[in-house]
Amino acid sequence: MQVFKAYFKVMRGSAVSIAINLGVFIGLAVMFSFIAPETMGRAFEAVKAPVAVVNRDREGALAQGIAEYLSQTHRVVDYPDDPEKLQDALFYRNVEYIVIIPEGFSERFMSESRSVIQKVVVPGSTSSHYVDMSIDRFLNTARLHRRLGGIDDQAELVAATMADLTPDIPVSVILADEVGQEERPGYAYYFAYCAYALLAMVMTGVSSVMMAFNRPDIHLRNACGPLPKRRMSLELAAGHGLFALGCWVLLMLIALILHGKNLAPWQLAALYFLNTLVFAAVCVGLGLLIGKFVKGEGSQAGAVNVIALGMSFLGGIFVPQSIMSKSVLSVARLLPSYWFIRANDEIWLLSRFSVDTMRPIYGSIMIQAAFAAGLFLIALLFLSKERRGPHP
Repeated sequence: MQVFKAYFKVMRGSAVSIAINLGVFIGLAVMFSFIAPETMGRAFEAVKAPVAVVNRDREGALAQGIAEYLSQTHRVVDYPDDPEKLQDALFYRNVEYIVIIPEGFSERFMSESRSVIQKVVVPGSTSSHYVDMSIDRFLNTARLHRRLGGIDDQAELVAATMADLTPDIPVSVILADEVGQEERPGYAYYFAYCAYALLAMVMTGVSSVMMAFNRPDIHLRNACGPLPKRRMSLELAAGHGLFALGCWVLLMLIALILHGKNLAPWQLAALYFLNTLVFAAVCVGLGLLIGKFVKGEGSQAGAVNVIALGMSFLGGIFVPQSIMSKSVLSVARLLPSYWFIRANDEIWLLSRFSVDTMRPIYGSIMIQAAFAAGLFLIALLFLSKERRGPHP
């Protein structure tokens, strides 16, 4: 068991990188498992900009109606008709929009003469567009009642306009992939981010060991030694398997600590554990290839980060698959992380455990297993070529 013992001696050199990846993952897991589900709002709330209304047409009922409507649709802040104080309010962002209703505005509007409401806004303010829309909506509605309804009295015109604009229609946001389903639970976020943790941790550890054993001097020394190459390969494989299994067990223990009460019935936890275990095997295959082709520690860190982050973003770990375009999803199907997230999403959507409902989950898991087998075969192919010829 010399190779097996040497395996974990080499692994100590990657302990810091693995610990950093684990710490980042735990931070993400806690943040997204507990904070994200609580802050994900489904209710629609209109934007209410801070507005100052300067009504210089105090006797006009229409001007008073505009001021009242703005107080209902936006947050009106009281300021006197003082240019200096209004400028200070804009400068300190106490208000973003100043509405100035000129004297005689109501009479000019009723006589269909040119009537303009003045405004002063904060440069680059996006919320000012909502205030413009509110003012236009009120005036256009009043203009329709004035022309088509024949209302000549300002008070009646304001009442009719407010009656049309006041009704509040409740709006709720329903995500496309959650129609008819409960809100995504915290443990679903946790197991989704397990993929990134496994990619970073397992690939770093496995590739570090393979880089050490593939060094030309170490390789030639082992080739001249009495230990058969087959046994050496078996001990290396046992080390890879035990290391990946240890990472998987650690993440599953954290899952039980954080979400153990919610992972019921046991079939739910078993499906999550199986999905992450198969994906850990995929990570071992990727680590073998990285250790074969990468020669330096700097190149190793770059390769691990690019693969882990690339598969996380394209596969749907960091960005939900439901908001990805069809072209991106067509490329993501070529990645094992896509099928991991697909199985993860299908698990939390389960309403009952039966052969029909779990068939898509097992299908996604089997595709991941096929990816792992393919990566192992590619690694063995390069290993067999290396045995037949001189080491580079």
